[in-house]
Amino acid sequence: MGHVIKGKDVAEKFLIDVTSKLPDKDEVRPTLAIVRIGNHPSEIAYEKSVIKRLNPLGIECVSYVFEKEIEEAEFNRSFDEINQNPQIHSILLLKPVPKHISLDHVIQTIDPLKDVDAIGLVNMAKIYQEGQKGFIPCTAEAVTKILEYQKIGLKGTAVTMVGFGMVIGRPLTLLLLESGSTVTVCNEFTKDLKTETSRADVLIVATGVIHLIEEDFVKEGATVIDVGINVDKKGRLVGDVNFEDVKDKASSITPVPGGVGTVTTYVLASHVFESFRLQTKN
Repeated sequence: MGHVIKGKDVAEKFLIDVTSKLPDKDEVRPTLAIVRIGNHPSEIAYEKSVIKRLNPLGIECVSYVFEKEIEEAEFNRSFDEINQNPQIHSILLLKPVPKHISLDHVIQTIDPLKDVDAIGLVNMAKIYQEGQKGFIPCTAEAVTKILEYQKIGLKGTAVTMVGFGMVIGRPLTLLLLESGSTVTVCNEFTKDLKTETSRADVLIVATGVIHLIEEDFVKEGATVIDVGINVDKKGRLVGDVNFEDVKDKASSITPVPGGVGTVTTYVLASHVFESFRLQTKN
């Protein structure tokens, strides 16, 4: 069986730096606004997980919950109030949002210093530029943390990225290219996907398709990073990779749950602390 990369083990490596930034009891605490529209079970579960993990680190979490039927104009007005509130240091918008809500206003107006999951134009644009970045989407950065933890030298490494979404696939692909990796980008509709994925030394999958990747899609000894979080017919959380099928062929693999998602939450914590520092350093 390949090595199972547990998210909590990866997180412990950089949590020392995060916890060193804990505010004194008498100081103002970093405050994260968690914005949710509707009551989707997966979003509620993630919200609870964020609060459970961030509160002990000294981060105040404030939930703003809106009815699923809220009109776009009303939501935008409420978002502006959150965005402009000086007591709110960072904002996490849970997605997906209802189809009748366009996020154009949020993307264009969110304060870059509060945009800890990089959904706004300013931080996203910096990902596409060489040099200094702003905040990087938390899940994309979590994958890079996992690769660092595994001590994988990315320069010249063959990486296949399955999925090219705005939140994970696109920013992560650019970060991997900047590291010197040779990146092949695919999706669930790629012809002969098996051929493309089985060449990869590092296989990263983020499609939202349950068990898209089976054993014969994976190169012997590859590192497999499963970013997918899906609910199967039995109500269990499963990934885009068939973990039981692939685990003995891969040299290392992330599980679902307990893999990338756990690291993502602590990357979020580090972003909240950095956001707070940038806004209060003067």
